[in-house]
Amino acid sequence: MSEQLELVVPTHLMPGARLRHYKGGLYRVEGACLIEATLETGILYRPEQGNGTHVLWMRPAAQFDELVNTDQGLVCRFTLV
Repeated sequence: MSEQLELVVPTHLMPGARLRHYKGGLYRVEGACLIEATLETGILYRPEQGNGTHVLWMRPAAQFDELVNTDQGLVCRFTLV
């Protein structure tokens, strides 16, 4: 019997959402996917600036809300714009 696969996409990571990375870059969420190796939800996103706007990136959904240790202390990896 096959298991039921489900994408769990947080509302702030829905397609069209604009995010600012803690290093300053702007990104737009393009969609969600299922990561084959782990069966966790992945978020597909694309930079809005620079020469890589044609490149689609993927990161596990949980990583978008992680805190990152910087010289200024802990900050959110991405914030909603």
